[in-house]
Amino acid sequence: MIVDCDSCPVRQTHCADCVVTALMSPSAAELPLDPRERKALSVLVDAGLVSERQAASVHAQREPWGRYSAVG
Repeated sequence: MIVDCDSCPVRQTHCADCVVTALMSPSAAELPLDPRERKALSVLVDAGLVSERQAASVHAQREPWGRYSAVG
């Protein structure tokens, strides 16, 4: 399946309701770390490369993706 924003029949009127927009747009919300990220962070803390205070303030972020015209 190809989703092409340029040929979308409801372009500019329903972008806010589009699942592609929701998945591809960066979110301002802070996301929790997944188990692998938490493990990596604990290794850095144990090695003394990151303080526990710094580690406590870490959160995940969505990648700032560019505009995509096709997903498939």
